[in-house]
Amino acid sequence: MIKYILATLLIINSSFALDLENLLHSVKQTSNKEIIDEKKRLKEFVENKNQQKALFLQAKKDLKLENIETKRLKKLIEANEEVLTSKEAELNVKIGDLGEMFGSVRQTSADFLTNYQRSFTASEFPQKEEIFTKFSNSKKLPTIEELTSFWHTMLDEIIQSGQVSTYQANVILQNGERNIQDVTRVGVFSAFSNGNFLKYSNDINSLIELSTQPSSAYTSNAQDFEESSNEIKSALIDPTRGTLFEMLGNNPTIMDRINQGGIVGYIIITLGVLGLLFAAYKIVFLNLIHTKIKKQQKNLENYDDSNSLGKIAGVFYKNVNDSINDLEIKIGEAILKETNHIKKGQSFVKLLAAVTPLLGLLGTVTGMIATFQAITLFGTGDPKLMAGGISTALITTVLGLVTAIPLLFAYTYISSKAEAIVSVLEEQSIGMLAKTLK
Repeated sequence: MIKYILATLLIINSSFALDLENLLHSVKQTSNKEIIDEKKRLKEFVENKNQQKALFLQAKKDLKLENIETKRLKKLIEANEEVLTSKEAELNVKIGDLGEMFGSVRQTSADFLTNYQRSFTASEFPQKEEIFTKFSNSKKLPTIEELTSFWHTMLDEIIQSGQVSTYQANVILQNGERNIQDVTRVGVFSAFSNGNFLKYSNDINSLIELSTQPSSAYTSNAQDFEESSNEIKSALIDPTRGTLFEMLGNNPTIMDRINQGGIVGYIIITLGVLGLLFAAYKIVFLNLIHTKIKKQQKNLENYDDSNSLGKIAGVFYKNVNDSINDLEIKIGEAILKETNHIKKGQSFVKLLAAVTPLLGLLGTVTGMIATFQAITLFGTGDPKLMAGGISTALITTVLGLVTAIPLLFAYTYISSKAEAIVSVLEEQSIGMLAKTLK
């Protein structure tokens, strides 16, 4: 048993020794390879070092040559500048008054170019821009022919500022589409096509329809002017070349104003309409009663129960044989009944005349509250954030007053008319009672 164990240990020992020999052999091979690679890299580094040194020496030599060339060129530039200064002085002496003339031409052409680029004539005569640009940017004296051409162009631009012209041009519509259509130009101030006002954009060299057109009063004027042939017609002009017309187009309409009043504004308008309709009904009603009473006054004995005086006369003649006290009481009851019928609804008109300005005040308060909230949240940097509340405050006040004033007049008329009718009834009643006393 012991021999077997010893034999096993010897076998294991010999196997382990064999593995160590293989490991040692592998390590030696790896070390030799690394040494060879290191020598190779060192050799390449030395070669590159020599090469870089040669390149460095060559660069120093080139730099020295370039410095010499730079000094030479500097001297040449200085000499050329001296020559140029001398030549310019000589040129100025020879030019004399022509220099002032040239400066004046350049300044005038620059001014005309600025005005031309904002003018509607640019859409009709685009070739003029090249002439004005040439003279305003030129650095040499113009020839006689060039000055004559500039003079003719400038004179034509002055003449065009006082003429009306119709021509075809490229127009950008409100929906973004481009269309070639007839354009009517009034001097250099206004242009319109199909009743729509235009503005000129020099950036895209095209006419553009205003995004918001003025009211129909302005566009109808433009339409009429376009359709007139040889007739003398008035035309609207805009010295700002479209800006004023665009501002007019941004003015809110009546519906926009009403919408600015909000819910309070709609309530005021609703009550105002109801009040005015009811007041109109009462006015017609009282006038009919007054007409019938006047007709009845001419013949009281033939009384008609369809009017107030006829009803009172009927009470009188039906009870004419009663005592004076009973007859007076019955006529008084009839007058009171007719008075209530005549004055019915007056308090409603009076109520609306008093409530609508109070509702306007309510809208004013709510609008100012909204304004102060906007100031608290966003500050006072942007007035547009406060405009909504201010619009509500002002519009509701206006609506309240506009509604209350006619209602107040209507109530005054209705009240005075009703009192006049009641007075007539009382006078006629007293007259009938006086007949019985006789």
